[in-house]
Amino acid sequence: MLKRLWYLAVGKARRTVEDQRDPVRQAVGSAGQEAQSGTARQLSELARVMQADLTPDSLLQHIVRAALAEIPGAQEAGITLVTGRELSTPAATGELVEQIDRMQYETGEGPCLDAARRHQTVRSDDLRTEARWPLFSHRAVDLGVLSMLSFELFVGDENFGALNLYSMDARAFDPDSESIGILLASHAALAMAAARTHSGLLTAMGNRDLVGQAKGILIERYKITGVEAFGLLVASSQAVNRKLRDVAEHLVATGELLTPPAGHPRADSASGRRR
Repeated sequence: MLKRLWYLAVGKARRTVEDQRDPVRQAVGSAGQEAQSGTARQLSELARVMQADLTPDSLLQHIVRAALAEIPGAQEAGITLVTGRELSTPAATGELVEQIDRMQYETGEGPCLDAARRHQTVRSDDLRTEARWPLFSHRAVDLGVLSMLSFELFVGDENFGALNLYSMDARAFDPDSESIGILLASHAALAMAAARTHSGLLTAMGNRDLVGQAKGILIERYKITGVEAFGLLVASSQAVNRKLRDVAEHLVATGELLTPPAGHPRADSASGRRR
């Protein structure tokens, strides 16, 4: 069953790109160049490994380790994740990465933010002379970071954030670094999309099974139909202002159907529905 879910998830993630009416947007380097074919060492094997790991946290850690091993010049790596308006660093090769990213979030400027927001590859060869992010660059140099390279992580129109590389050397990254990074970031984003789809499928299945168990309890207890049992769960959910899943989970765990406290305006109507 899980294998079938995996194929469905990967298929959906790929179709997200393939089914676009417009040509698929391709990542390009900081100078506008496209990735060269054959530059990423064992890239196809890396893609298989990343797409086989559907646990979100471990997948992100695998991506940063792969970036550190595969992209020339990288001494540290991390991922900036965009969730709504929130920015976070859920995966990093070391504490330095978390410190550098925190500086970008605090100052509101830096290469990983530009990569995620402007949908482009961003490279800085020497932060000591960088004019694009004066506040951030000064702080980064104080921590010993001189070069950075950031790639947007996207599938179709879905933007996850950025894959970021760091070096304590000036001019650590070159066009080969960008070419390999573009390809790796593309495969990483596909794996992230598949993991998100897979997680959503499992959550939906779990919720359905939980509601089914709760309905079975009510059917047995009150000798009612499945439709009536589901109606009771919905009424309880509305009465206590809780999600249907929470009401079902509470019933399965405790045997009690959630109701408003005594004296609450909805208490009488909710108890009336149970009779």
